[in-house]
Amino acid sequence: MKIFKNKFFLLTTFISILLLVLSCSTNDKTNILAEQQIESISRIVLIEPGKSPSYRYITDLNTISSQPKWSPDKKTFAFISMKDNLKDLWISDEDGIYSKVNNDNLMDVQSFEWSPNSKEIAIEYKSLGESSNVFLYTLENKNIIPITRSNKIAKLGTWSPDNKWITYTIDNAIYISNPKGVNEIYISEGENPKWSPNGEYIIFSRTENKIKNLWIYKDIDKVIKEVGKDKQNTSNENKYIEKLHENNDLNIIEFIWVYGGNKILYISDIENNNEIYIYEIKNGQNKRLTNNEVDEKNISWSEKSRSILFTSDAHGRADIYKMKGDGSDQIIILNSNENFNYLDW
Repeated sequence: MKIFKNKFFLLTTFISILLLVLSCSTNDKTNILAEQQIESISRIVLIEPGKSPSYRYITDLNTISSQPKWSPDKKTFAFISMKDNLKDLWISDEDGIYSKVNNDNLMDVQSFEWSPNSKEIAIEYKSLGESSNVFLYTLENKNIIPITRSNKIAKLGTWSPDNKWITYTIDNAIYISNPKGVNEIYISEGENPKWSPNGEYIIFSRTENKIKNLWIYKDIDKVIKEVGKDKQNTSNENKYIEKLHENNDLNIIEFIWVYGGNKILYISDIENNNEIYIYEIKNGQNKRLTNNEVDEKNISWSEKSRSILFTSDAHGRADIYKMKGDGSDQIIILNSNENFNYLDW
């Protein structure tokens, strides 16, 4: 009997520890990063639902701070901050203890993208003459190396989910590049490329007659193998590319991937104001999620909670709202006398 009790005790202890580990590993982080604009100044706000107070300021009004983004592992976040007329990239934890990324070239940071493994950051700088303007920063050794060509100005896109490729735009042409190598592959005419989280597609926009529509490149693995490195080599392009909403011009304001890369969340002003829509890749179904006479902006997706954050001007300023992926259960998260410009969670 004593042996049985000891075995039972060990078993229950093991199960308890296992449940504790699983509960920690599946914890759904709900903390929200936001950029709050006060006239010409902006600061970073961390919103912690369920706490009192529910938000706190990460940066103050002595600098202009913007574009906060969580690392994919949610352990740290980065943001751009301007001080002494120079825009630098900073990395911070939730306690607001942050450090600056080396900027020996004294170039303004324009945008950045975390790598899916949270170990690297692709950084787009404002170009200065003949130097490269998109670089790779490695957090572990703090190395920074150029990704793009020195004679071209590139606009940063996103990473592939396997960390092997980065997308960017040069002269309205989309390329993918190996960030640690020399391969650069032309994809298509267009801009603002975004690689799907499932690795199957790249979506991007094209502007024709001042109307911006969404396009998709499918079977991206085949694209990497078959599409030439030269911009003039377009023989295979039509095999993979197609316009979404083929019979409509929607004038896309912003767009992101959702549901692991099976759907696209976007904002269009086709109804004379910014409204949120969702488009399903497999069957082409399109659904409107908001319906009002004011503007929605700054969409952000939570894969774990299948929910959407956005800002709305419903009360005369850009307050933060949350809703489910089907547009239901819309609630206000945080309102302010000022505007919120950028959201991430």
